[in-house]
Amino acid sequence: MLPGYYFPNEAAEPLLWHPVLFAYTLLISGADLLILASLAYLSGSLRRAMPLMTMLGVGFFAVVLLGPLADLRSAHRAPLIFTSAHLVSTPNNPGMSLIALQTYAWAIALVLSIVFAVLTFSYYSHQASLTATGVRRTVYQMFSLGVTTPEKYRRAGFAAKAVAVAMLLPLTLWGIYPASMLFTQTWNPVWRGWPLLPVIYFADTFVVATAVFILVYYLWRLKAIEREILSPILKIHAAGSLSVAALTGLQVAVWWLWSPSMAEMVTPLLPLMYAVIGLLLLSFFLSLLSIRYPLASIAVSIVALAGTLTNKWNILINGQLISKTGLAFLEAELHGPWVLETVAPAAAGIALFILLSTVFPLEVREHGQ
Repeated sequence: MLPGYYFPNEAAEPLLWHPVLFAYTLLISGADLLILASLAYLSGSLRRAMPLMTMLGVGFFAVVLLGPLADLRSAHRAPLIFTSAHLVSTPNNPGMSLIALQTYAWAIALVLSIVFAVLTFSYYSHQASLTATGVRRTVYQMFSLGVTTPEKYRRAGFAAKAVAVAMLLPLTLWGIYPASMLFTQTWNPVWRGWPLLPVIYFADTFVVATAVFILVYYLWRLKAIEREILSPILKIHAAGSLSVAALTGLQVAVWWLWSPSMAEMVTPLLPLMYAVIGLLLLSFFLSLLSIRYPLASIAVSIVALAGTLTNKWNILINGQLISKTGLAFLEAELHGPWVLETVAPAAAGIALFILLSTVFPLEVREHGQ
């Protein structure tokens, strides 16, 4: 603990938000992947990358609530978020609950995303049912939705586009939710005095999304990597990595030039902020290199994930360890199986993705083939 004045209750429990919320780093990237998949379908670009984006997005986003629910002091009360949601202001209870709003936005976005996936893969499911047997054949027939010809698939495409548009709003709400939630926590002097935090956190999560896509695509295809699919994602990832590095550097400069007292208060966070800048700049240059040498893309994702995970931990955990007085840096006392609790939601998302990948394709096949 750095010497300085702090409130006694802070030493007793310095972390109000436990590391399990760190799982948000990976899981909320599912919302960004689904946004990319939706835009890819609507624009007609990145169509061959869309299936993998969709399956990763649904797998991660479906379990995203496990992070905050696991952090509840009374987890058995979690269903009340749905059954007793405070969405309308009343004289006795003014305002509304942002958590309740986001919970319903999650449910709506998840349902729309599943409908989008089933519609876009409907004709593939019909084709797969022709060669499958037993239970698998029944499952494929169910997911085909009666789309048995290219003409029916084209008509289903109109519904898929409507769903793709509808899912953008709730997914975007989730994409910006963690950043906005941190910024509104007025009890935390670090987050309150970090004006670029919302955009940094959002961009950082977007980098997680592209890094995860690159990693999974690399492991899936190995030496059969196709530049047509990977290169556009690498360019998007490069832009995101450079943005996070630049925004983080800009925030440090703003503190030192215009708010020296704030810069002094966040001194314990600065070493990791500099490390984040270095790692994401390295990921940026590796992305450019991988466009020419695709086999190097594995390094892009590993370096980017190291940088983004460091950034999230520094913001979410270390940011809470600075006393509300701004004059002390406390020590985190992590109890129980906190590592298991933190990893479990992400592991659940990965397991769900693997399950989905056994049913739906991870690459686009032209209908009729």
